[in-house]
Order: sequence, then C-alpha cells, then structure tokens
Amino acid sequence: MNYIELDKKNIIATGGERDCYIHPECSQKLIKIAHTKTDTNQMEDIYMTYLNTKNISFLNIAKYYGQINTNFGKGLVYELVLDYNNKISKTFRYYMANDLLPYKIQIQLLNELKLYLQNNNVVFIDNNLDNMLCKKVSQDKYRLVIVDGIGAKRMGFKLWMYQYSKIYSKYKINRQWQKLMLKFKLDRRVIEIIKQIEKVN
Repeated sequence: MNYIELDKKNIIATGGERDCYIHPECSQKLIKIAHTKTDTNQMEDIYMTYLNTKNISFLNIAKYYGQINTNFGKGLVYELVLDYNNKISKTFRYYMANDLLPYKIQIQLLNELKLYLQNNNVVFIDNNLDNMLCKKVSQDKYRLVIVDGIGAKRMGFKLWMYQYSKIYSKYKINRQWQKLMLKFKLDRRVIEIIKQIEKVN
C-alpha cells in the first residue's frame, strides 16, 4: 500500500466522522480520513471493493480507488466529482436552496438515480442530501452522484447481506429510497419557510 503526506490546509470537507482531503498527487481525487474511532472506513472499503469486483457503472456514485497510508492513518481514495468546467460539484441541496433547478428536473434526476441504484444493486444508508452532489455534465445537463453513505452503517451481518443477498439489498434500497424522498420533501418545505421569513425581514 502506498504512503502519502497530507496537509490540513488541503481539507475540502469535514463530516461527523471523517475529513476529505484533495489528493496531493492528483487533483481529480480525494482522500477520506477518519477523525473518530469508528470502523466506517473499514466497512466502506469492504463494500466499495465488492462493488469494484462486480464491474458496475460508477455513473451515479463516486469511483473508489482503494486504500492508502497517510500521516493521519489509512485513507480511502475516491474520485473528486467535478463539473464539466472542472469546478467541484455542488450538493443537490445547494441547488434546491438556491432555485438553480426547476422542480421537474429535480424529480427527473432523482428518478434517474433511483433506477441506477436498483439496476446496479447499490445500497445506500445515509439520506442526507448533502451527501449527494449535482454534477453539471454540460451547460444544461446534470447528474446526481452519491459521495458518502454507501453500504452499511457498521460492520456486521447486514454488510454481508448487502453483498450476497440481492433480495435483501433490493428491499433495503427501496426502503431507504422512501426515507430519502421524505427527507427531500421535508427539505423543500424548510427551504420554502426560510425564504418566506427572509422576505418578511
């Protein structure tokens, strides 16, 4: 396994458990480093490696390149999702909050993502819309890409089931999708309320 030195100044995103660094040797990749004592990286490596062996399309999830040793511990190397103009893609929620996409297009993109997950049997467990980037493929074309929350929440039997039981995986995908759509509708409502408050003020 290769080794690389990371610098805190290259952090581009921080979550509850991990930091994301721009890869110092490849600006089109990022490295996820855990900053808490969890098995998230280990679990994610197992599931993403499994997906790589299935030779699925990575059209709607970030491509995974494997593990790397760093001065902050083991990291996971992923593609950095970029727009057609090489700018880092914004989150889907950012597009929603700033009225950058008509509602009809938002639903279309969600339907395309759902079809991708079902066809490729990819399990996702985090309904946070900030984990979903809206990649600008061209001036007027977009695609949703999930960059976090793929696989299981923790090590254990469910992670094994997601890899070896298509029936259970499909059940989980459909159940999580229902939760995601509820979150989508709730976020839209919250955004509308905030806009109304801003108008009053």
